[in-house]
Amino acid sequence: MSNWNEARSAKEHEHRLLVELSSEIEQNSKRTRTVGDGLLVGGAAARRVLSLIENQVGCEDDCWPVVVDLMHASQWQRPNIRRTTYDELRRAGLPSDRRIIESFEQYQAIHDRATFALETPPAYRSFVRQLLPIDLQDRYWQSCYIEDGGSERYLYPCAPSKDAGPVDRGVVEKVLDNAQLALLLREWTSIALVTGNALAFDQSAAAQAAINAIKLTIGEEA
Repeated sequence: MSNWNEARSAKEHEHRLLVELSSEIEQNSKRTRTVGDGLLVGGAAARRVLSLIENQVGCEDDCWPVVVDLMHASQWQRPNIRRTTYDELRRAGLPSDRRIIESFEQYQAIHDRATFALETPPAYRSFVRQLLPIDLQDRYWQSCYIEDGGSERYLYPCAPSKDAGPVDRGVVEKVLDNAQLALLLREWTSIALVTGNALAFDQSAAAQAAINAIKLTIGEEA
């Protein structure tokens, strides 16, 4: 009888931890999806700037969208996830269902690759922020960036504040004419798009697969 009670208690303990793990994965997935979405916004912005530079068309009559793209392209975040519950399970020799372990490790592997790719801020980020006048950067931060529950979001399209004056075309085109800008932007945009897709889509799918494996196990235990 004592062994039966111990086994039942151990099973209930694992069940509680699996419920917590499912919630932890879901919250992680939301955070990393936001990072991925931001990288995709930045990667698309970078390609629009590169198109202007390569076609030598400047910013024509309205240079504000170019300022936004220059700044969006400079955004960088490292995806951080919590694995407190999973580590607790592994220290106890759990989960008992191998499907959960395999699905979580796949999810973790995508995160590790993204973290490695985003280990350091891109050189473009610092470079362009040294070139752009601070008043234009201030306008950008006021209108095009929001912090939502601890996550950063970059708005596109993004209108300037109503009291903002026109952007000096000469100032923006001087930035675009800098030969180093395009080189650094090309280097960064591929990383941003590949890693953004991995976080926004691949890791989200892997997270859902891990959650589904947990639900299946919990359902079989019921």
